[in-house]
Amino acid sequence: MTTRRRGALAAVTLATAIGLGAATAGPAYAVAPTTVRDGCAYTDDNERAQNIQTCWVWSESMQTSVTVKVRPSDRQAGGSEQAAYFLGTLSDPSANGRGELYGTEYNLVAIPDSAKTWSSNWQSTPVDNNGKPLTTYEGNTFTPQWETFVGEELPVFLNERFDIGTSGNAVSGLSIAGGQAVNLALKYPEVFSVAVSRSGYYQTDSLLGYLAVPLTLSSRHGVSNGFDAMWGNPFLPGNTWGDNDVAARIAEAKANGQTIIVSTGNGLVASKAEWDEMIAQGGLAHVAIGGVLELASFTSAVLLNAQAAILGLPVDFIYTAGAHTWNRWIRTDGEEAARLEDALRKYEQGQSTALLVSAKPEVAADPAATKSTTESSVPTSPTTSAAPTPSTDTTGTDVAPQPTTTGVVGAGAGR
Repeated sequence: MTTRRRGALAAVTLATAIGLGAATAGPAYAVAPTTVRDGCAYTDDNERAQNIQTCWVWSESMQTSVTVKVRPSDRQAGGSEQAAYFLGTLSDPSANGRGELYGTEYNLVAIPDSAKTWSSNWQSTPVDNNGKPLTTYEGNTFTPQWETFVGEELPVFLNERFDIGTSGNAVSGLSIAGGQAVNLALKYPEVFSVAVSRSGYYQTDSLLGYLAVPLTLSSRHGVSNGFDAMWGNPFLPGNTWGDNDVAARIAEAKANGQTIIVSTGNGLVASKAEWDEMIAQGGLAHVAIGGVLELASFTSAVLLNAQAAILGLPVDFIYTAGAHTWNRWIRTDGEEAARLEDALRKYEQGQSTALLVSAKPEVAADPAATKSTTESSVPTSPTTSAAPTPSTDTTGTDVAPQPTTTGVVGAGAGR
C-alpha cells in the first residue's frame, strides 16, 4: 500500500475509532438508504427499484474514474456499517438478480469492470489482441491498479459517502475473480476480514498458471500480453507471480484472523437445465469447456483444502456437483451468501447481536450439495445497458463475452 493512501485510510479508521470506540465500521447513515450521495445517481428505473446507486469514483492510481455500484444498508443510526465488495459483473448480485439473498443490514458494493483485467495491479499497460493499448472510457491508456483501488482508494470513498467502515468487510469473486478475491483479502487484511471465492483458481505461480492466466485474459477479455504485462515475465527477476499465488499465501489468513470461504462444483453436469444452458450457449464444445473449467477449479480447491487441513487454516470449503454454469452457481449462492454474512458478524465490534437479525429470506437447502467442510476439516458506464441476468448470461467465467467497444477495459465513465 502506498504511503499516501495508507495515510488516508489510517486517518479514516482513526476518525471512526474516535467516533465509535471501535475501528471496524463507521456509524450508520441515519436510516437514509435512499439518499443519493455525492458523485452517485440512479441510472435507470431498475436500479432505483433495487435501491442501487451508481457512483463514479476517482482513482488516483489509475488516473481515471471507476464505476462502482452501491446498495446502501438500512441500519439504524449509531449501528456499525459493514460491506461486501464484489469483483466483476458476474460476481455482482445486483447485476445478476441475486441481491435479495443479502440482508439489507449490509452494504453491497460492486466493482463491475475490475475482473476484465484480473482485478489485479499490472506492471505495464495491457494491449488487445490487435496490439493496441487498452483504454478507459475516457479514451486514455492506463495501467490497471485494481488492488490499490479496491484495497486503498475505494474504502476511503465509501467511508466518506456511505459511512462504511474501513475494516471488518468482505470481498467476493466468481471464476476469474474468485482467487483474486482471496488474494486481495490477504493483501489488505485491515480492510477485509472475509473472502469468498466461487469456482476460482489458487495455484497460479506454476507452469499451468503461466499458460492458463494469459490464455483466459486473451480468449475471454481480448488482452494479449497477460503473460508478462500483468505480473511480469515469470521467468525473469522482478515478477510478482509468487506474490499473487493464493496457495503460496493462504497461511497468512490464520495470522490475520480472517475467514476464507471456497466453493466449487466437481465439473460433472448436474441437471438437464445445466446441460441445456451450455448447449444453448455454444453446443457440445461449450459443455466440454464448462466441465473442464469447473473440474480445474475443483482440483485447485482440493489441493488448497489439503494444504489448509495440514496447517489448520480458517478456510471453509463447499463442494457440490455441477459445471461452470449459472445453474450450478444459483444452486449454492444462497448458502454462500449466508456464510458470508455469518462470517461478517464475527468481525463486528460493539454491536448487540439483537440488531443483527438478517433481513434476507430463508434459502432452501441445496439438494445437489454433496459435502461441506469447515475450518479446513469462494460496469457498465451510465449509458450502457444493465448486465444480463443469470438466465441469459451463461458463459460463466467472468469470462462472459464483453461489450465490443474497441479498446475499452477496466475503468468507468467519468462524470
